[in-house]
Amino acid sequence: MTEIVNDSIEEIRIGDVIEVDIEKVANGGFCIARHLGRVVFVRHAIPGERVKAEITDITKKFLRADAVNVVVASPHRVVAPCKYSGTCGGCDWQHVSIEHQRELKSSVIREQLGHLAKLTHVNGRPLEEFSVSAMGPGDTGLRWRTRNRYGRSGGSEVGLNMSRSHTVVEIDDCLIAVEGSVVLAQASTAVATKDIATVRTSQGKHVVVDPRNGPIVDEQVHGRTWHIHAASFWQVNERAPETFVSTVREMADLRPGESLLDLYSGAGLFAASLAADVGPSDEVIAVESSVDAVRDARRSCSDIAQLQLVTADVNRWVLANSKELFDVVVLDPPRAGAGIETVGLISHMAKQRIIYVACEPSALARDTAVLLSMGWHLEKLVAYDAFPMTAHVETIALFMR
Repeated sequence: MTEIVNDSIEEIRIGDVIEVDIEKVANGGFCIARHLGRVVFVRHAIPGERVKAEITDITKKFLRADAVNVVVASPHRVVAPCKYSGTCGGCDWQHVSIEHQRELKSSVIREQLGHLAKLTHVNGRPLEEFSVSAMGPGDTGLRWRTRNRYGRSGGSEVGLNMSRSHTVVEIDDCLIAVEGSVVLAQASTAVATKDIATVRTSQGKHVVVDPRNGPIVDEQVHGRTWHIHAASFWQVNERAPETFVSTVREMADLRPGESLLDLYSGAGLFAASLAADVGPSDEVIAVESSVDAVRDARRSCSDIAQLQLVTADVNRWVLANSKELFDVVVLDPPRAGAGIETVGLISHMAKQRIIYVACEPSALARDTAVLLSMGWHLEKLVAYDAFPMTAHVETIALFMR
């Protein structure tokens, strides 16, 4: 490890230590600094700090580094509650107070919407005032993750990967996982040959996922029960399903006689939850590419007469059905977003409202720019800290003509 003390030294090697000032947070859990005119993405730092950082990766355009010594600390720096912080790659911001984590996420959303969508105001107020909300009162940022996957580390040991690595760090607990998750995984090492996934349901049942993605588990949201494979996609934060459904339902404001299109619908969480608002004789179509997810939806929602479940690639289905009209369109695309072509078609299919659920601020901002260019208005935006201690955040946007 070589400490670079002379800024005239241009040759940088992995393992070298440089001293830098942290300027701002970047999307993805890193913070931005500069060294000899080159951008440095630094982990384990906070904007406003001066740190010594060890170079971990070198590209033609930028450097990556880990803060190894804090020269000038931020007032928002705290002692990480987890003893594996800085080694395990599961969390980004254990060293940041929970309140400031939300401010950093707010900053990322504001930067992405301002830069990519050219927005200056959100919710009738300057963009600079937009902020991320906690999932609920008393949210400490710990013990929220109901679905967890652990790597094998030999014998009865399990762990999580280091950041940007396949190396497994052995752990005896994970503080963002629900209680008992690691213990349950450790107890299953004798019969498991690969990674071990655990699921705790909203009903309190805690299971290990078997090789066939079972067992079938029950998840309850606002009084309705879903019967899904344990490995099926479901929101990992225990408060998220009910919180997100309530927000989407309020934004949709569906009335009897109206129609709903739910894209990237998964097991039908939004479609089934909102179907009652349009009435039993009206139209709700849910489109999902995963065969297993649609099977979960059929198993769980067969009693909803107005709900039509479609197994299809969303982009292809939208292209083939672009002349159909729906009062409200809800979409919850993967991290990459829906994309220019699909968003453009959706803008013609929606008569009144589009509700966009996003887990990646840059994807939301890019697709927002498309909708704005086609005459839509971002009426309301909310963001939830659904993944505390990590850089991830969930946003829900309402667009109106």
